[in-house]
Amino acid sequence: MKRHERGFTLVEISVALLALGLVLLAAVVFWQQSERQRVTVRQMEVQDQSRDAVLGFVQAHHRLPCPAADTGGAENCAQGQVGHLPWRTLGLPRPEAGQLRYGVYREASATAPDDRDLTVQRDRMNPLRVVTPDPRPQNDIAPNESAPITPQTVEVPLGATRSGMESAPLDAACDASDSPPCPATPVLRATSLIDVCLALNTATDAEVAPAGALAVRALGATGSRRAMAFVIAAPGLLDADGNGSAFDGENASASDASPTFAAAQAAVTDTYDDLVLAVSHAELFSTLHCGAALAAISHAHVNAGTGALVMERALYDYRDQLYVAVKLAEADVAAAAAGVLSGISAGLDAAKEMLAATADTTMSVGARSFQIGLAAAGIAAAVAGGAAAIAAQVDAALSLAEAEDVWEDFAARTTAMTDVARSVNENALKADAIGY
Repeated sequence: MKRHERGFTLVEISVALLALGLVLLAAVVFWQQSERQRVTVRQMEVQDQSRDAVLGFVQAHHRLPCPAADTGGAENCAQGQVGHLPWRTLGLPRPEAGQLRYGVYREASATAPDDRDLTVQRDRMNPLRVVTPDPRPQNDIAPNESAPITPQTVEVPLGATRSGMESAPLDAACDASDSPPCPATPVLRATSLIDVCLALNTATDAEVAPAGALAVRALGATGSRRAMAFVIAAPGLLDADGNGSAFDGENASASDASPTFAAAQAAVTDTYDDLVLAVSHAELFSTLHCGAALAAISHAHVNAGTGALVMERALYDYRDQLYVAVKLAEADVAAAAAGVLSGISAGLDAAKEMLAATADTTMSVGARSFQIGLAAAGIAAAVAGGAAAIAAQVDAALSLAEAEDVWEDFAARTTAMTDVARSVNENALKADAIGY
């Protein structure tokens, strides 16, 4: 019997190819998703390490690093606001970090407190201080001619003598405009994290980022620009939008002239698969614990200084009142001394009257003997008055001694209060110079 061989029909081949295509498509999709997840995890890890490295750089150098001009990773401050991550400058041992794009907020100003270029190490902080007597009041002469009622302002410009050295934070040879600012120190130490904190604080004033400032686009096609302290962008797995760059959308077009990156929360789509890590000024401000530091230097010191100054003024006023009491006691002593002299004079007059009465009695053969009794009464009165004057003089002398003791004790306390008021100002400068 003859056997007939049969092959696959066209329908069967089509079904098999379709099934194979679906399997291959599913495999490609699965591979793409797995690879995208793997790349995403890896890039997020590099971003997190880069963020930590940037924060460490801020702690060590009191500024943010400048972008790198290429993937070599060396910062180049002439690059502007946008470039590559300066991984080599940051000491980040991951060369793949050079593929990340990096942007940093740079808004320079000729006035130090208004300068917001976060890549510049600058002495921006100028602590508020109350005026205190200069020279220091003394109490050897009262009222004190060298301590006018209105305190005098210290002549040294605020912020011009901060060296950053704990041993001599107010070195007069230091000038923040010099490089380095202190001749005795080989490194820049006139600045601290407080200066970075001030720049971060002032940069949060505008809700919408100023034109030309580093920002990310808020979610939505017409989202506004939100200012950021620094941005680190990773390219994702694919050139999703097909623009010829590993980065998609605004992450590819961000430049020094137009420093805008995509939103950090932007979802992955068919035309976008980048990852953006953005740190705002407020977030960096909180991370560096700037709130407590600025509050202590900008407000606590001046509040304490103001309280000390008000107390000092009150103490000096009371000291001068005590000085008036001393002078009144001296007048009482002088008046008592005059009373004693007056008593002595009255005693002499009474003695003279006694002699005269005795003579008259003798001449009148006792007819005027009553005058002797009157003279004796006068002598007794003079003696009593003299004793009272002496007692008054002793009391006045004791009162004077007590008034002088009270004045001297209080005067010492007033100059001590002056020292407190002046030390509050010095501590404000030390806190700003040394940092926290």
